Amino acid sequence: MNPTLARLFWSEYRKRRKKAALITFALFWGTLSIILLLAFGQGLTSQFRISFSGLGDTLIMVSGGQTALEFQGLPKGRPVFLYPEDLIYLQARIPEILRIAPESYGSFQVTAGGKEVNRTVHGTTAEFAVMRAQVPRAGGRFLDADDVKFGRKVAFLGWKAAGDLFGAEEPVGRAIVINRIPFTVVGVLQKKLQDSNYNGPDADQIYLPFHSYRQLDNRRRIDRIHIQPHDGDQSRLIEARVRAVLGRKDRFETDDRYALGFWNTIESAKDGEAIFKGIEIFLGLMGVLTLLIGAVGVTNLMYAVAKERTREIGIKLAIGARRRVIVQQFLLETVFIFAKGTFWGFLTAFNLIHLIRLVPVNYNAFGIDAYLLRPIFSGRIFLAYAAVLAALVFLSGIFPALRASRADPIDSLRYE
Repeated sequence: MNPTLARLFWSEYRKRRKKAALITFALFWGTLSIILLLAFGQGLTSQFRISFSGLGDTLIMVSGGQTALEFQGLPKGRPVFLYPEDLIYLQARIPEILRIAPESYGSFQVTAGGKEVNRTVHGTTAEFAVMRAQVPRAGGRFLDADDVKFGRKVAFLGWKAAGDLFGAEEPVGRAIVINRIPFTVVGVLQKKLQDSNYNGPDADQIYLPFHSYRQLDNRRRIDRIHIQPHDGDQSRLIEARVRAVLGRKDRFETDDRYALGFWNTIESAKDGEAIFKGIEIFLGLMGVLTLLIGAVGVTNLMYAVAKERTREIGIKLAIGARRRVIVQQFLLETVFIFAKGTFWGFLTAFNLIHLIRLVPVNYNAFGIDAYLLRPIFSGRIFLAYAAVLAALVFLSGIFPALRASRADPIDSLRYE
């Protein structure tokens, strides 16, 4: 950079520091707003992804229903039930299925150490842990294949159920009694965010091996079938094939929407993420508009500067100054004004984001605070901010600079 140009810039800037102060604050506020809004928007999207995956990853849940169409002379309104043998039947005929697990559940009185609570108890298999994000706390485990095969009397507890039964004591290895049958606790669910559930959040549930559960509830039918596809993009195809396969077996029309119930979490997650992405974009636009207010102030200031210095510009042009020198001088002043305002805004936003993230999430009362208290400052946000800032710096400075550089020296010297 030309040292003379830098000295001229500093001399002129000092004359109008007070005029630039309010604009500097506007830039500070605009920068703070755009970064915080982008960070909170990305945090919302990220927390939605995390909390929704608390239900399970790439999961399709199938439940029985009631026919709404006649089928080969059979009347509508017939109940459709699911049975354990349906799992083998489906997996043998639908190669797109990666994992499949049954689930039955009911409400039971559970006692331990003199405490008694009413909880939903589930019977399932080892695959359920992977499909439904059942991660055990250190020192414990989920149900395994041998537990299911041999009908062992073991139980896996949600962390709130464990707290209600055992308080601050370690539950693993202790006994609980369900319907007068003792079970040994082998694991406790690690705390997780979960905003979708059925029969309440997993924190309150108790899980038993499938065959052990059937000693509590001797119904032959099951409540749900959980399916995980090889590829999430095949979820709609699997839905259609499950309808077709079970339709042939249980005698209902393939296009009977009410014969089976489906909860396709893959498609639900896509819809939810699209909504949160829209919110993220909206918040980003609000931040850009806030910063734009400061940019308009800079543009007005530079036009005023160009008008005040009309004679000076005319003298420079008359003695041979190149027009690009005039442009550079105005752009340099614009960059400095932006840098002074945006630097402190950037620094303040960065520190605020990290301070907010220090607030702990209350897993026992998961709510909107878990979304709002997890803003994210990422490289993507920095690049988006840098791109917006560069565009505004250029647009705010280039037009006043070009107007000043194109002045006629003779007319400028006559200006009063």
